[in-house]
Order: sequence, then C-alpha cells, then structure tokens
Amino acid sequence: MENYKELQNRLKNLPKYSLENEQKEQLLITLKSKQDSRKKPLFLAPILTIVGICAVLLFLFLTKEDYYKLSAPQGTAFTLPDRDQEVLGIEGRVGILVFNEQFVAEDKRRGSKLMLYFWGDEHALVDKNFRVEAENTKREKIELTEGVLSSGLYSEDAHTLARFIPFPEEGVWQLSFYVEDVLFEAFTINVLPPFPKTEHYAMVDSPKEISIGEAYEVYLQSTLGDKEKIEVKLLDKKGNVVENTIFKQDSSVIDGGGGGTLYYYTGKLTWKDHGTWKLLIDGEQTGLFEN
Repeated sequence: MENYKELQNRLKNLPKYSLENEQKEQLLITLKSKQDSRKKPLFLAPILTIVGICAVLLFLFLTKEDYYKLSAPQGTAFTLPDRDQEVLGIEGRVGILVFNEQFVAEDKRRGSKLMLYFWGDEHALVDKNFRVEAENTKREKIELTEGVLSSGLYSEDAHTLARFIPFPEEGVWQLSFYVEDVLFEAFTINVLPPFPKTEHYAMVDSPKEISIGEAYEVYLQSTLGDKEKIEVKLLDKKGNVVENTIFKQDSSVIDGGGGGTLYYYTGKLTWKDHGTWKLLIDGEQTGLFEN
C-alpha cells in the first residue's frame, strides 16, 4: 500500500469535481485503518510464533511414547568353542542359534526352530523349567517360549529346542532368560523391520541384510504357484524403475502352519546404494522399505 501521507497529498490535489472534501476525508480514514490493520501482525508475529512453539512442545510432551532405557548389555555373535557354529547371546552364559543372528518383526520362520544353549552349573540347569521373556523400549512385554532344559549336546551345560513367537514390531528388545523363575541372563537385540510383502508375495531375506552394489539372489515366498516365471521391478521411493528382472519358480513346500503349499521364486536384484525402495512383484506393489 502507498504511504499514507503521499495518498493524502494526492487526494488534496484532485480536481474539485472528482471528490467532495468529506468524501476525501472518509477515504483517508478508511485507507489509514486498513494500513494499521496490516501492521498489527508484524507486532503479533513473534508472540504468535512463541505461542505456537509452546503448543507444539506441549503436544509432544503429552503424546510422546513412554520410552526407557533397557538395562541389559547388547547381545553379540560368537562361535561355539567345539564346532564352527555362530550363535547370538552372551558368551559363556547363553546363546541362540538363529538364521544370520537376526530376528525380523512379524516373522514366524526364523523363530520356528531355535536351539538355546546355557552355560553354568549343570545341576542347576538340567531338567529345570525355563522361560524367555522379551521387552521393548515401550515397556511392551511378551513371553517368547517356555519349557524344560535338557543336558548339553557338546560343551554347553544345558540346551533345548525352542520356538519363539514372532516379535510384534521392529526395534530394540531385551531378552530375559529365567530358570525356575530366577533371572539367569539377559541381553538386548535389534529386531529388523518386517519383510517387504504384497498380497501374495513376500521376501525371505531382509533388505537390511543384503549387500550394496552386488547382484544378490533374492527369494520370494508366495501362496500362488500357477506361474513358472514372474516379473519383478525394483522401484525407488518416487516410483521410478531402477531394475527389471524375471524371477523363476524354484521350489515348493508344505506350510507347517497349515497355510497350504508355499512356492518359492528366485532372481537377482542389485541395490546400488542405501535408500528407500519398493518392489513391484507380478503387478503387486510392496510398501516402502529401507535397506
């Protein structure tokens, strides 16, 4: 808007027949009031900004998850002393034989058959009741398994064949091992995000475990087996096709969980960098995932 004084001078210099003095004054008052109203936000802006920030902080404080620090040390992978086999846990205390030393959220496969190894006092372990509990940083607790310990197979003092229920979500979980309701050992693990999947297809490996810059043989599990070959496209987060390849049906197994026959397709894909991706599998698209 033009300066108020400049407008006032222009109005005064208008010809007499254009506007009456009263009309000129009324117009000036109107213009001045509009000019003043536009200035007000300049003074109010800092106050409104502070109020807005306080409101956001209050909202975050009231709605934030109740995270807390887990007390157990991080579990590590170590090789069993009497055989070339890696397990996950605390060396000399407890170990879990699991695929790639990794668990994946919502996955039943990796936890379906696990060997648990215990080291300590054989007499205090063998034929004793045990259970394994898991707790995450949101204080969500689940019981993974329970049973009775058997004598050791090799150098361990006790062992058992166990089955873990799936972890409901990704993130850091603390595993606590109890023997006769007494805490024997505990350690934390990082559970990977769920496998990318569509309505009828799912990856068998986690993208987090796939090497960068190398052609990797990817396996897809499917409930459909009517096709010998399927088209698979690797898409970036914007939906651009990065790679297009053909997967071939490799094998089939009977689902032990009562889900009928499962079919496996295999093909090679290359992730050239870390990022966010999608797969288009036989016309079905996965959600976004990171590698």
